[in-house]
Amino acid sequence: MSLLDVLRGGVAIANKVTRPLQATVMYQRKTTADGYGPTLAAAVPLHASVDYKKVQVRTQDGTLSTTRSIVTLLDIAEVVAATAGLGIGTEDRFTMPDGSSGPILDLGGFIDAGTGHPIATEVMLG
Repeated sequence: MSLLDVLRGGVAIANKVTRPLQATVMYQRKTTADGYGPTLAAAVPLHASVDYKKVQVRTQDGTLSTTRSIVTLLDIAEVVAATAGLGIGTEDRFTMPDGSSGPILDLGGFIDAGTGHPIATEVMLG
């Protein structure tokens, strides 16, 4: 058994155990952009652990910013289906259960070398 197998199994167990505690967030993928900003696809519900806490993170452009919430996605099949296998991008949008939304400040997670998809994805929202 490899370390990758252990991580896959651990995330699957965490997803199963925390499923009753997970919230439903709405996810919209950026499809195109024009002079008025990005065009977003229809919203898709995803199960996620939502932690409303403030943490300082560096965005991709190097700016120090504070999160409003951290969304952890543990169901990789849901993420792959919602993103058509392309993964979550920083220009996509999440809407929290309370209706709030904010920019994606940073993304984190381990990539599964066997599938090319993340084992779990952490999204830091501003």
